Parts: sequence; C-alpha cells; structure tokens
Amino acid sequence: MRQETNCLPISLLNFKTTINTSIAPIHIRIEAIALKVMIVDDSEAFRKVMQELLMRVGFSDVVEANDFDEAVEVFSKAKPKISFVDMILPGKSGVDLTKAMLKVDPSAIVIAMSSIVNKKLIREILESGAKDFLLKPTNEIALSSVMAMWSD
Repeated sequence: MRQETNCLPISLLNFKTTINTSIAPIHIRIEAIALKVMIVDDSEAFRKVMQELLMRVGFSDVVEANDFDEAVEVFSKAKPKISFVDMILPGKSGVDLTKAMLKVDPSAIVIAMSSIVNKKLIREILESGAKDFLLKPTNEIALSSVMAMWSD
C-alpha cells in the first residue's frame, strides 16, 4: 500500500480530493468566468473577504445582501447562478432564505455557509435545497473547489 506524503486533503460535504503540495506553493486559479454570484451574510467584513476571494479565483460579477429581505430582493433582480448563504441571519434563517430563493429560481445553486458546525442545521439546509456547505472562514482553496464543482 503506497502512502502519499505532502498532500493536503480537502474535504467538502459533497467533494473530496487531494492537492499535492510537494511541488510548489498552491495557487489555484480559475480563468475569469462570466457568472453572477451572490453573497448573503450579515457581516460586511466577511462579505468583502468573500468578494476578494471570489475575484482571486476568477469571479468578478458579485452582488451582496445582508439579510433575508434584501437577499430576496437582490436575488430576484440580479438572478445569480450561485449564492453563498450564511445559515444564521438576522430575522429569518438561511434555511428560510434558501427555500425562498429556490421558489423564485429552482435551478439556482445555493451554497450554505456557517462558522458553526451543527449537523442538524447542515442537514436541514441541505434538505431545503442547498447544494453544498462551506465552513467559515473559508480560504481560496476551498472556495476554488466549490466554484469549480458548481460553476459548470
């Protein structure tokens, strides 16, 4: 049995791979893609970090919202293909928002995010229609993997 060394495992809810780190520093970059992305989080600082990470991996058409009501309005007007939704929002939850967004556009791709790993909540949001889960804070590698998987 061959055991790999110098590999960094990346494990997302629906995606597993390894990246060989023995060659050089990791620089994953996706060519610029004309795809609208939405970030929903009540933290302006986190939204800015996510926007910067998305730009680094090739996605520059990004819209933002900070709560349920604003998100529904922005989503209806902007029609993003992929939306990153914080599970814990002021007022209604990310589960409620996911259901509302998918009612407007059943083909939308919702990626749930949270800094809290709560299996019950993650299961609930995936059952409500979210396609994946991303742990906050995230990084360029994890975000690149998620975007590569869902942006086709």
